[in-house]
Amino acid sequence: MNKVTAILVDTVSIQKYVYSSNRLKENIGASNIIANIYKKSLASALEKTLKHDVCLSEWEKQPEIIKINNSNVNFEVGYIGGGNALLFFNNEAIAREFISEWTRNLLVEAPSLNTAFAISEIDIDDFKNGRNDLFKQLEMNKNKYFPQTFLPKHGITADCPYSRLSAEAYKSGIGDEKGVYISSTSYAKYSNIDIDDAKIEVEKISGGKFSFTTNIEKLGQTKGQNHIAIVHIDGNSMGEHFKACENLIKMRKLSKKLKDIMQSVYEEFLNYVFEQMDFLLSDESGFDIQLEDGKYIIPFRPILKEGDDITFITDGRLGIPFAQKYLELMSDKILYNDNKLSACAGVAIIKTKYPFFRGYNLTEELCQSAKREARKNKGTSWLDFHISYGGFSGTLDEIRKNKYTTQSGQLHFGPYLVTSNDISNEKNIFHLKQGIKTFKNKEEWPRSKVKEFREYLTLGKSASQQFIDEAKFKGKKLYEFKETSKTYNINVWQDGYTPYFDMIELMDFIPEYFLAETRQVKENE
Repeated sequence: MNKVTAILVDTVSIQKYVYSSNRLKENIGASNIIANIYKKSLASALEKTLKHDVCLSEWEKQPEIIKINNSNVNFEVGYIGGGNALLFFNNEAIAREFISEWTRNLLVEAPSLNTAFAISEIDIDDFKNGRNDLFKQLEMNKNKYFPQTFLPKHGITADCPYSRLSAEAYKSGIGDEKGVYISSTSYAKYSNIDIDDAKIEVEKISGGKFSFTTNIEKLGQTKGQNHIAIVHIDGNSMGEHFKACENLIKMRKLSKKLKDIMQSVYEEFLNYVFEQMDFLLSDESGFDIQLEDGKYIIPFRPILKEGDDITFITDGRLGIPFAQKYLELMSDKILYNDNKLSACAGVAIIKTKYPFFRGYNLTEELCQSAKREARKNKGTSWLDFHISYGGFSGTLDEIRKNKYTTQSGQLHFGPYLVTSNDISNEKNIFHLKQGIKTFKNKEEWPRSKVKEFREYLTLGKSASQQFIDEAKFKGKKLYEFKETSKTYNINVWQDGYTPYFDMIELMDFIPEYFLAETRQVKENE
């Protein structure tokens, strides 16, 4: 038996910590803090506790070698990834001392960030059971009392204008901006804006031609098109893949493989965006691409990358095309054996000034909606979306029940299948894009008639069918789902659904340039 003291670490409510502000700079600063948690911050606490240098990446370089069993080794990283870290110590007292040291540091480095720990003696030779016990303990600990990690508010202190917590730190103004007292939570986030590895990376990959912005209004929006898209992408069934790992070595290799794949996908996606810049910079594109420090600002900004998750923002008109492309790039990658990676995306298209956290919460619900379809069709990737022209309240289900339901059924047709060549499925995004192209043909479908059809759809089956029957006499045709068993062009509503409302909704949110861009599809493949 090779027993060691194991600590499983998890950062709790990362999304709330990162997206609680509507200021992109603060979101980015929070994201940079999260990225540093398992790097410099962790290493510093370990080195102070162990009183020697540590290498946090050694497990990646030599995953087959487990050193903690050696009598002269007092610490080893099991793995780090997906917001978790598994750490091994040969002494429980030292392990607990480390927890105290690190959490004390985090109160200063990352106020308001909550962490959860599980600590137990496990047998390395029976890693699977030991790991499962740690995760059970971690879930129990998450549901227990969490200590307060920020300074409490008092009646005699001012409120932070950003976080509404107690204002106790002074943030200097830049340019015409006035200085202001803010909370230690917001101050820590703003203090980490300059540690922008993502910005350094994109400038390096593009050869210094392109860069990211920290201004949410510089994502390509123009007057009259002031929407952003928040996109949340999450891998499918990753927990099952990791639970299937029978030993530490397999888990290390899978963690490393996933990390490498996601980095490769990210770089491929950046290069894809670079390739679209000629169009986006053109006058006919309708985008306002700006310059900062002599570099073009690409209309894409990653906020948080964790394991198989990524959340990014972009111009509202690029949310669907960019989400589709990211899913396609992920689906081309093999995780292990013949298991291809698959994922789902939620796309919330909202006003630029709308509270970011509420928009992000909506993307998570949209992503879960897409995942329900993915669970029915193993190995597939799906996408769901919502467009908000103003404010919104309630859950996604409540919004759709109250605003997208008629007596005849559901106006929303999604989620949409993204990564399958089988266009016999009427939910394939191929059909959505082809239908939008049909409505964008102004010679056949004048804008006024499209809007009129949209209104008739909200009235239900009888009214919309009557409108289309009359329109057919005037030479207007609906998109035909030829490769499927459905005849929506004849009967607009079938089985309580219609596909045409989504097509009309997205007409202003997918440029024609991106409608022409679709994967090669084969009938009934």
